[in-house]
Amino acid sequence: MNQALARPTGLVCPLEMFTDGLPLLLGSLAIVLFLAAGVILNLASRRATRVLEDVDVSDGLIDSYVGGLRWPLPAGLGTTNMPPVLVGLELYPWGLRIGARWSFLYPFMPVWYARYDELLVAEHAKRGLRISKRASDGVRLRAHVAGAPVIFWTSNWSGLLDTLEAQGVTVVRRATPTGAWSND
Repeated sequence: MNQALARPTGLVCPLEMFTDGLPLLLGSLAIVLFLAAGVILNLASRRATRVLEDVDVSDGLIDSYVGGLRWPLPAGLGTTNMPPVLVGLELYPWGLRIGARWSFLYPFMPVWYARYDELLVAEHAKRGLRISKRASDGVRLRAHVAGAPVIFWTSNWSGLLDTLEAQGVTVVRRATPTGAWSND
């Protein structure tokens, strides 16, 4: 009776065919997707990078802030975020610099420079969708330069707006929502 119920040798259950290599397949797929995301972030950050060669960032620091960054992807593909505490914004007598706080993040995040006179407006930005319980506030910097507009997420958005206003930048303190796929 047991022999009658036993599966004949040489036959493989169709389910076993797929489950034997499934962990390897899923692991390989995860690695490929992780690498693809890294390549996309690298290309997007290079496209949004704007460096001013004729400015000095070695001294004259007025103020600095820590936060996150939201910048536009190329070809209207939306935006991407770098989480809080990974990004630094530094204010100098000539303008500002936004970039990664640690060198290992340089390939995945743009470095963005702007002079104060290039900034059209700095406005209080609030995340449009309430995805998390933590409030998402920041400063949207609008300019007619490459990589703009960018949103710098910070809990000290009011202090940043005060500092920018003191440097002659037009400031809007009324909260404006951000779009799901756009910085506008």
